[in-house]
Amino acid sequence: MGHRLRRRYVLPVLVAIACVPAALLAASASAAGNGVRCVGTADFCGATVSIAGGASNRVVTINLIDTNFKRVAVRVIPSTSRGAYSISKASFQLGGSQYRFTLNAVRANPRGARLILLFAAGVPG
Repeated sequence: MGHRLRRRYVLPVLVAIACVPAALLAASASAAGNGVRCVGTADFCGATVSIAGGASNRVVTINLIDTNFKRVAVRVIPSTSRGAYSISKASFQLGGSQYRFTLNAVRANPRGARLILLFAAGVPG
């Protein structure tokens, strides 16, 4: 039982890590238009959102691949930008096919600074 449970959680993490390069190539967020595309499969996807130069109450919409996703991780690049942003008012919209949140980030975030949001299907809770 322990081996099966471990595999259930390790496999999604490995696939999510494999999706990170594709997510890094995705377009950065814009407040208008179609939003940010989540790149991946029907089981896992990742989206990147720029925090370079800061943000003030920017509403970000991530278009998900399917409707049964949960946010499983948020990573920041570079690690020196950890704590230099905040996500608030996060919620799933349109029956779960979009993830929307308000982003605030400090102006001192360097060029290329970004958030990577990872989503997975079938994750409890």
